[in-house]
Amino acid sequence: MLCELCDQIPFGELPSEEQDALPHHASLDALEASKESCAICRLVWWAAGCSLMDIGGMVAFRPGVEYPSGRRIMTRETESNYSSLGSLRAMENGASMFDNSGPEPDLREPAFLDPRERFPAEEESSGKIRPWLFGSWYKSPFTDRPLQLIGLGVRLGTGPSVEEAEGNSNENVRMRGTFLRIRTDDDADLAITVPGRLRTNHQGSAIALQRIKTWLKDCNAGHDCNRSHSCSDKPSSPPLPTRVLDVNGSGDTIRLVETSGRHGHYVALSHCWGLSHRITTTKKTYADHCKGISLDGLPATFQQAVTITRELGVPFLWIDSLCIIQDDDLDWEMEASRMGIVYFASYLKLSAMSSADDSSGCFRDGSKPLEVTNSRPYISVDTLSTGRRCIPLAAPLVVDYTGDGVVCRTFNNMFGMRGTQKSRVYITPEWMPSSLKQKPRIYVVGSFGATVQPLKHEPLNKRGWTLQERLLSPRTLHFGTEELYWECEQYVLAEDGALLCREFPTLSRVIFRLEFQSNATTWPNVWLSLVEEYTSRNLTRDNDKLPALSGIANTVGTLTRDEYLAGLWRNDLLQHLCWSIETFEPTHQCSDPAHDAAMPPPTKSEVRYPPKYRAPSWSWASLDGKVNFHPLNRKNLRARCICAHVDIAGKDRYGRAKKGWITLEAPLYLLQAAKSDAKYRKLHPMSTEVDILVAGNTKVAAVHGRGSATFDDKPHFPSFALMIDGQRGLVLKAIEPWEFVRIGTVMYGPMQRGGRADDGNNTVEDNESAELVNGGGYSAAEITALSIAKGMAQKITIY
Repeated sequence: MLCELCDQIPFGELPSEEQDALPHHASLDALEASKESCAICRLVWWAAGCSLMDIGGMVAFRPGVEYPSGRRIMTRETESNYSSLGSLRAMENGASMFDNSGPEPDLREPAFLDPRERFPAEEESSGKIRPWLFGSWYKSPFTDRPLQLIGLGVRLGTGPSVEEAEGNSNENVRMRGTFLRIRTDDDADLAITVPGRLRTNHQGSAIALQRIKTWLKDCNAGHDCNRSHSCSDKPSSPPLPTRVLDVNGSGDTIRLVETSGRHGHYVALSHCWGLSHRITTTKKTYADHCKGISLDGLPATFQQAVTITRELGVPFLWIDSLCIIQDDDLDWEMEASRMGIVYFASYLKLSAMSSADDSSGCFRDGSKPLEVTNSRPYISVDTLSTGRRCIPLAAPLVVDYTGDGVVCRTFNNMFGMRGTQKSRVYITPEWMPSSLKQKPRIYVVGSFGATVQPLKHEPLNKRGWTLQERLLSPRTLHFGTEELYWECEQYVLAEDGALLCREFPTLSRVIFRLEFQSNATTWPNVWLSLVEEYTSRNLTRDNDKLPALSGIANTVGTLTRDEYLAGLWRNDLLQHLCWSIETFEPTHQCSDPAHDAAMPPPTKSEVRYPPKYRAPSWSWASLDGKVNFHPLNRKNLRARCICAHVDIAGKDRYGRAKKGWITLEAPLYLLQAAKSDAKYRKLHPMSTEVDILVAGNTKVAAVHGRGSATFDDKPHFPSFALMIDGQRGLVLKAIEPWEFVRIGTVMYGPMQRGGRADDGNNTVEDNESAELVNGGGYSAAEITALSIAKGMAQKITIY
């Protein structure tokens, strides 16, 4: 039941936070009385209490906001806990820290101040203070959309202007954002203005399927996916893969067909194989599969993929385990190399994101409603982006709209519609930063907080093969644990209405840049980011490390005519060599011990070496472990590539490698473990402080400087530094005279104890000398390396 005032809130016409607000109840006393029977008043009371608190986080100062009085005042706006760049995180206790690990949910109970603590009932001020309502209006990235209503804001004050709000004055105005979130239905009158939606509990229900069809229709009609792709309903269609599953009709049998050059639309499935079944096409089962495959014999994921494909009216389905002959090495290698075009030309890709194996199914079927509690809340991507305390049931499930803080209500003429046409609005507690009609923010997650990848921890996203599948596909329907996601060329649309940027561009966008933009300098950086993400994923078979990216590499190599070297590109080889195992060493800029305690623990990615040779040591593909790339100073390069070569293990030049080497000419130094002080160990617990030495013999060396080494696995000495630019180099281990393998990276610390970057003119006069420490003696290879580790350019080969 709602009170008369709440029943008449004109949501479509709410003023913005900087404008004169809409009056609600005439006093705080009246609001308190009404909240006993009105569900919206209960939420307004809660939001009013939140508006009286300083919730911490970042603060932005924005000049030039014009208020109804005509005055322009410097405004303080409460911001998210994360910066839009994602590296700076603000804490509620006032600390700030550099943190590149990504946003984490804050599962504490939301902070709340009872308005009666500020305005006791017996005081006269209680009768003068009243609630005022406003909206948070964001700008849509789509040019044909009006301003988007995201939140409902409440402030307490004696008048409608923001200057009269509690805590503000004529000279000090603070925008606090909105503490209530607004959502509506797909077919509601407000749907064009309110992007927020409810999630479906049954992802295969009629409601969910209609939502999917709407996304597909909108994409076909309004998205510029690719000038040659089949995202439109035009008569032409792409060539079919070598084999597809014919799912036409409604029967309980499908069949494998050889396409023989035919054209047509098809859906592709991306899934985790798992260990629960092994129904695959092999030399033995091939003929039977061509005759027919019973749906009852398929795992749940495949069955549901067939159902969705049929619902969308697409005749063919491609599933790797059924459309590639798994025990035919030649067929497997050939089809793996064509993986790029298979996903690239698909009408739609289905992504069974939340399924750890094929028995789990594509989607949540509603038979087991999601458990949502304070200890396991659903966390919207908006809240994750802002870093604020999480509210259970934000963006609730459709079946849960009757309680738990979710308010449902109907109203008339919200948009001045004719007759008695109605809309339904859902209101939930959820903070969002201010967005003013004068200067609206863009409603894209990451523009008002940290960039969020909500699918990052899904089972499918942990699988190595699926990264290229996602990048190659122009559009994908993801079945996530919490909700559906539609991913197209430009954005990712969450089922609850949140809009996110793609983590990586689709391959069609990359092709456009490479084909039609004269300065396609962004592609090398895209490749490095892609490898960083790829190395965080798992592969069932060790020797799939390079084949699982061969589809992308094949396409890019054809366009750029660049030479592919076991995961690296020849034209930017020096930059591609500068990778290291990921370490996380959080720091902050103060000496407060309380802030020390708030820091998350340092970590280093676990490293594993495959049992058989997979790639040369200078390639990230030589080991398993998450890597990061480090930018070079291209104006001060010290290394020069003499030659680089990789022998491939099969017919796919972008696939498996059997041998490789590079010959570089660069300054070579000796590295020896330094005696680190407490400050260094505190700031760099995952690294090793090293002395960078100019050697020449096995006894004494001149100290050239100090640096920080990150070893791939365990520290090893003696080791050698081959400088790529003036400050960054590779850590090498000598295996034969003039021959080395890579075991890490080193960074000069030019400000540490007199150390200096390599400038190409190294002399050792007046340098401090150091006695070499090596209790076990030196091998012949190490003795040769010591003789040339003089800080001058040397030609060496790395395997």
